[in-house]
Amino acid sequence: MERIKAFLEISRWRIQLVSLATILIGPLYAADNISNLVNLDLLLFGILFLSTITFACNINCFFDRDVDILKKKNLARSVDILGASNVRTLMIFETFVIFLLIVYFFLQGYPIIALLASIGWFFGFGYSAYPIRLKGRGLLGPISVNLGVYVLPILAGYLVIDNNISTGFLIFIAGYSLLNLGINLVNVAEDYEVDKNSNIITIAHKLGVGKTIGTASLTAWVGGAVILVTLFPLINDFYTGAIFIIMLIAILFTSIDITLILISENIHQNVQKKGKRLPIYFISTRYPMVLMLLFSLL
Repeated sequence: MERIKAFLEISRWRIQLVSLATILIGPLYAADNISNLVNLDLLLFGILFLSTITFACNINCFFDRDVDILKKKNLARSVDILGASNVRTLMIFETFVIFLLIVYFFLQGYPIIALLASIGWFFGFGYSAYPIRLKGRGLLGPISVNLGVYVLPILAGYLVIDNNISTGFLIFIAGYSLLNLGINLVNVAEDYEVDKNSNIITIAHKLGVGKTIGTASLTAWVGGAVILVTLFPLINDFYTGAIFIIMLIAILFTSIDITLILISENIHQNVQKKGKRLPIYFISTRYPMVLMLLFSLL
């Protein structure tokens, strides 16, 4: 039981509570009706995404063990409980599953999905692993996270259902990636001191915590506005209208909460407090999108 808990910990289960939303947003946007979602390829895509995001979390904890011991002690302790060799074996198995599914999608006539999944695996690997270590290369860190987690999976999920990508969907992805970039930058700023002590140079060290949070606030507001404008036409009854209002409130709460970090007396202390709210930001903004898209098909 202890090892299961350790595995869940290094797989960032709290943040992965939004994985189902990430799997469904693209297909729901592409679908014309609910029957489109009864699809073996969609199920396999879900397994592919979960395997990739779990691999990315595992490898991050594996290479950041000595960094996490300074602050995120549960992650470092979980790596120790499982043992480095066992974590390495897990990652090899996850990679095997990922590339098996990549080959499947390629052979099934989804070469773009196979390519996007391959790039996603590379970002997951390269973000943490030496010598690439994108997380310590300034702007490349958030770019790899943004593309690997907030763009490529949504695009690939859409392509499982429809090969013709609409302009509206591309605009939606732009807004979605900007909103989530803002949330992710809070996490980057939260780790400023620990990363500095570990000689990891992130965008927060390039810009400073204040400008990083300023960028986070701007991208959250702009991204949230784009999402709301894109999904507003889906309102067609009381239920979709109510869900839209909930989504509006969630995006406003997230954007305002991030912005409030800037006007605090101690920005470094406040960013630590707000950093713990990341799961709330992710869950509260993404699942109303899922419900909005789902109810628009009913």
